[in-house]
Amino acid sequence: MSDTNSQNGNTRSPGSRDIGDDPAESQGTQDARPDSCVENHVSPGDNKGSDPEFGQKPPHALELKVPPAVVFLFFASAFWAIDRWFPVFDVHIPFRLPIVVFLGVTALLVGFWSIWLFRSNGTTVNAHKPHETERLISSGPFKHSRNPMYLALSMMLIAWAIYLTDLLSLMLMPGFFAYMTRFQIIPEERKMEEKFGEDFEEYAEKTPRWL
Repeated sequence: MSDTNSQNGNTRSPGSRDIGDDPAESQGTQDARPDSCVENHVSPGDNKGSDPEFGQKPPHALELKVPPAVVFLFFASAFWAIDRWFPVFDVHIPFRLPIVVFLGVTALLVGFWSIWLFRSNGTTVNAHKPHETERLISSGPFKHSRNPMYLALSMMLIAWAIYLTDLLSLMLMPGFFAYMTRFQIIPEERKMEEKFGEDFEEYAEKTPRWL
């Protein structure tokens, strides 16, 4: 008797089977596709090697480029120019001279005290080379501010603006704080964190950036 498959014109030997009958063989056929046919899937972390900072933004061109003293002189000159040529915001400030003297003397004391602590601990005061800092200082004025020297500069500017009795100059002070924070302090703190690790993180948690 002939096999029933012969009725449809198909012959099949007893030991033969179709490729699709075995799921494993079907899967193997799919795996044999050329690499160009396989969808490339790259996880977000696979491209870390292409960026040396692992996805962080590259440093801004102004970071650690302009000395803080130059920034201070720029704002001080701007205050003078405003008072000289645009004296429309002059205001009366009670006890102006005593306030100016107090701020000025305090700024000088804080600034020189901070510099002395740097020198006595054998570390650098060069604002362009924070990576050369040899020791993390957290005493004296550094106990109350992470940047007492820059705080002293800001106090001098405020005293200068009050001496000029110019309200517009005082209104420009946030520009000084913003510039110093973004282009000087943040890059410095990034270097300090890389060098001192957890010690700096603990110090930064309990000490304000300015005051």
